[in-house]
Amino acid sequence: MTLRQARWIIPASLGVLLVGLLVVSSMVDSIQPTQAAFVDGGGGPQVLIGPDDDNVNNPVIQPAGVAVNQSLNNTDVIEGDGGNDVLIGLLGSDVLLGGPGQDVIIGGTEQGQGPNSDIIFGGPGNDVNIWAPGDGSDAYIGDTGEDAMVFGVIDRDGDNVPTLTGSVPGFADGVPTANVTRQGGFCTLESVDDPTLGYEFLVRFFVRATGALAVTIRLAEVEQVFCTSEAGGQITFADLTESDPQFVEVGLDEVEDLNRIVAEIIR
Repeated sequence: MTLRQARWIIPASLGVLLVGLLVVSSMVDSIQPTQAAFVDGGGGPQVLIGPDDDNVNNPVIQPAGVAVNQSLNNTDVIEGDGGNDVLIGLLGSDVLLGGPGQDVIIGGTEQGQGPNSDIIFGGPGNDVNIWAPGDGSDAYIGDTGEDAMVFGVIDRDGDNVPTLTGSVPGFADGVPTANVTRQGGFCTLESVDDPTLGYEFLVRFFVRATGALAVTIRLAEVEQVFCTSEAGGQITFADLTESDPQFVEVGLDEVEDLNRIVAEIIR
């Protein structure tokens, strides 16, 4: 599959952010409450969850007696590596890098709590980014492979952390699942004509009950988008490799043919 030529340009500020953060752990379970939130996954399939502790309550970040906010407001930088990883940002405007492998990435389950605009890089391999209602306007850069964008209500536990399910080959702990057919909104698709922006498509998510525009997701080097029909109850799909891609309704059996990983996620 030939990717389009437009490239997303990484701003210099992102490089400064990545260099400036403290590397604290290669496993989420070992992160302590006072550590800054740069999670480096290392090798092999893993589940990496942002600790949401780069905030004013962290004494390593916020010096005592200083009134001005020195934190990143719960922003996490999470980097996967070789293997099929699941990356979950939770709160804050997170930066998530899947790395090599088939990764499933969730920017957040903020339930409308800002800041909540995430920057997501799939990396080499067939990656899936899941956006859930309550998350903000994000950017998703897929990289090489057949990458998919999925809009759906994510299954979560009592702590608002996405739950994993199923026995999916290559994913040791399963994958998150999302209800695409029953969410309260729908998507439209626009091509980006301005090459200076670097993005190729804008997917806009509208609230069905009011018709109001909720968020805009920026896409580059992504091949597939899955959302909900405007009337609700059906899955819509857009093939971004077509010359004039449009959303069309598809069934679950068709999703299985379109993308194996997505078929394990959507219900």
